[in-house]
Amino acid sequence: MKTVFVGTNSKYIHTALGVRYIQENCRQHGLDTVLAEVSVNEPVLSVLACLTEAEPDAIGFEVHIWNRSYVLELAELVRKVLPECFVFAGGPEVLFHPAQTLAACPALDYVVCGEGDEAVPVFLADLEHFRTRQPGLSRAGVVQAFEAPAGFAYRRQDGSVAAPAAPVVVEDLDALPFPYPDLDDVVGQHKIVYYESSRGCPFHCAYCLSGISRTVRYRSVPLVLRDLDRMMAAGVPLVKFVDRTYNLDESHFMPIWEHLAAARTDTTFHFEIKGDLLSRRVVDFLKTVPPGRFQLEIGVQSTNPDVLEAIGRKDNWRKLRDNVAELLAAGNMHIHMDLIAGLPLEGLDSFARSFNEVHALHPQALQLGFLKVLPGTVMEGRKEQDGLVFMDHEPYEILSTRYIGYAELRFLKIVDEVFDLTANSGRFPFTLRYLEREGGWLFGSGEDDSFAFYRDLTEWYKEKGYFGLGHTGIDTARLLLDYMEERMAGQASVGKELLRLDVCAAMPRFKPDWLGWHTAEHYGRVTAFWRNGELVRQYLPGFVFTNWRDLHKRYAVEAFDVDPWSLEKGCTFVLVDYVKNVM
Repeated sequence: MKTVFVGTNSKYIHTALGVRYIQENCRQHGLDTVLAEVSVNEPVLSVLACLTEAEPDAIGFEVHIWNRSYVLELAELVRKVLPECFVFAGGPEVLFHPAQTLAACPALDYVVCGEGDEAVPVFLADLEHFRTRQPGLSRAGVVQAFEAPAGFAYRRQDGSVAAPAAPVVVEDLDALPFPYPDLDDVVGQHKIVYYESSRGCPFHCAYCLSGISRTVRYRSVPLVLRDLDRMMAAGVPLVKFVDRTYNLDESHFMPIWEHLAAARTDTTFHFEIKGDLLSRRVVDFLKTVPPGRFQLEIGVQSTNPDVLEAIGRKDNWRKLRDNVAELLAAGNMHIHMDLIAGLPLEGLDSFARSFNEVHALHPQALQLGFLKVLPGTVMEGRKEQDGLVFMDHEPYEILSTRYIGYAELRFLKIVDEVFDLTANSGRFPFTLRYLEREGGWLFGSGEDDSFAFYRDLTEWYKEKGYFGLGHTGIDTARLLLDYMEERMAGQASVGKELLRLDVCAAMPRFKPDWLGWHTAEHYGRVTAFWRNGELVRQYLPGFVFTNWRDLHKRYAVEAFDVDPWSLEKGCTFVLVDYVKNVM
């Protein structure tokens, strides 16, 4: 019996870790299986054609919040063209409400309720054995007569649904195979590799499904190191750990971090951590990690203690803040922080305070997320208490609450777009630091009120009709200049100089006339600088002149009417090294 497992990713560069574990475990148990990784951006009929060409006896789909509609449509089409093919599905979007899933999608024969790594091989082997003993029975007849093993939901003959009392889990993660037997192909296709060294979460955040199992299980450190060594040897550019909270147990995570920090590799490793759990020892260690080796994602969600208590989240914001500030000062890793809009007890003013407190740290990225009221979560049970109005179907995003209205959440959506174009792009550090401070005074309560600046910038952006159009980096630079000249005229001259520096550093191919470049008028002084080798080596130790073409491809020297760091007026020359990304 041939089974095709379908991993439906949100982007081509992603890999489907869950279905890979299941498929590889099935293969090692001697079952005839094939992995098909596709993207929701592919035409559904094209994917259907690929599946039918494999001539499967069974197809297993992995269902997530980003692919549910796509997968269920695909399952219905499979049923039309392959009426005798068994179709089953698993994943977080179906396992908590199997009866509703089977009712909504008649094409599905079975739903995997929990972690299918071990349950699915048993199911397929039992199904194949049953079919062998009942050779003349149709698919429909098999489904009615075959009793699926533990961990599966299915329709009984009377139309009711049989479902397990609790989701199945894998207790021994060491028993799982390496999920990337095709690692060289994955690297050749420039895909992100996802990996987990643990499953489960001890916390019980009201909006999340990860803590429902209430158990955390670990893959042993020697096996984790063996897996990671394989990835580094293959030249994987980025490994993203999907452990829900990577830094729970120092005896587990530190040996892994120490091994990766000491390795001779160009691979970058991404971890989702809880910032207030970092001990003094761990913070000191992280400051020594080679630059670019680690990326950290830190969920804050809110800095309001009442909001955190309402969602069952126990965070020490002060410790989290101090740890992150220290790591950011070290400057050796990218740090991404998250906020969630629409949480219980959080109105716009409270969200603005959370934004200001997190943004004051200046992480490399600050993600403005929006509450998703997922089926099966504690948050779903609070909808009456907190007046939660949300989408009935994926992505289940919040529309309004008792504390924040639809119009305010819609406005925050535009703030999110503006913030991504400007701050999260990383292209305008000098300009935005200046405008945030000045805008805080002009539009808010003081220089620490950076949200006041982004609120005003968003209002202007919305008035101009720019929302949702998509903008390049140079388009965004022009928008910032127009905004300064219209809304912050007193700050426009200094802001323009800083914007020119940001464009010079981040977008060297562009020198738009509207930024007023000063290179020509200082050409003689710049040329004289490059001809003075002793002077150049004061700024660039070891510099050796080769030719003018190579020099201009790597470096730029531009004059400014203010010192970008002190903001004092006077001609200041800035040297930019594009290779090292330094000034």
